[in-house]
Amino acid sequence: MKTSPLQEQTSPLSAQQAEQLNRLIETLTPTQVTWISGYLTGINASVSQGAMATQAQPSAAGAADAGASLTILYGSQTGNAEGIGEQLKAGAEAKGFAAKLIDMDDYKPNQLKKEQNLVVLVSTHGEGEPPDNAIGLHEYLHGKKAPKLNDLKFAVLALGDTSYEFFCQTGKDFDIQLEKLGGTRVADRVDCDVDYEDDAEAFVAKVLDTFGEELAGAAEPAHPTVTSMPGMAAGATDPYSRKSPYTAEVLTNLVLNGRGSDKEVRHIELSTEDSGLMWEPGDSLGLLPENSPAVVDELIGAMNFDADESVTGVDGEVALREALSIQRDHHADASVCREIRGSG
Repeated sequence: MKTSPLQEQTSPLSAQQAEQLNRLIETLTPTQVTWISGYLTGINASVSQGAMATQAQPSAAGAADAGASLTILYGSQTGNAEGIGEQLKAGAEAKGFAAKLIDMDDYKPNQLKKEQNLVVLVSTHGEGEPPDNAIGLHEYLHGKKAPKLNDLKFAVLALGDTSYEFFCQTGKDFDIQLEKLGGTRVADRVDCDVDYEDDAEAFVAKVLDTFGEELAGAAEPAHPTVTSMPGMAAGATDPYSRKSPYTAEVLTNLVLNGRGSDKEVRHIELSTEDSGLMWEPGDSLGLLPENSPAVVDELIGAMNFDADESVTGVDGEVALREALSIQRDHHADASVCREIRGSG
């Protein structure tokens, strides 16, 4: 690929670095340049984010000494519990609560006897087991060294999957054991299935109201420097979710299997360059594909249907266009049309 060569005088690179980069660029295709650009952008964002977090966030120990506060502990295998915790912490700070969010793996179990206001957000892994970062605290609470928690007020949100036998078992374990140790449950435990967003939002609102009288005024509201992104609600830390997904462009979609294979494995690259999302190894990504608007319009026109006609969708009654766009694949389109024809 031909470009204007980098010069030591016009870049922060040394002469040797500039020469090496020039030689590399000459061998790259446009696609490779795009990939490397995204890769370096991700590295730069991760470094910047880590530096900002180190400078802006107090340690857990320091926060614990700040007086009456809300402690939010999360145990998560995929990051969902952590995301809910970030929303809860942001909402608490917006209301003037002193709040701290701590990974269970980083939490000192003997600190529990000092806690007064606690929220536990935890998922269940495998067949009723705690996620990796919750194992230590889970074992401590059920062991002989667990302290009496007579001064503790607590609430638990459990994340799980009803397709497993021991649905939300880890959350149930925490909820029951905290009460056995003397804690007072100030809000009923909420057990969330895979589509957890609505239940989690209701839980967060309930917790903020429940702990509000005791914690309001315990600390001044935090005023972090935040750059809001489109679609971000007040107090939210991540604007994108299953209910409000980010629309990403598919950059690459390659079949990796050889000819004659009975499997189909694909290498897919998505562009999230303008989303503000940061990725780390181990992060999971949920995909909500959408059918081509042109194909949807062609189908509706061919059947002479009303695009705004109400049909039964995944979550209840929706317009036909929405059902065909995001709730049905091409194998199911015919069943939708038969349903409308039968009702009309």
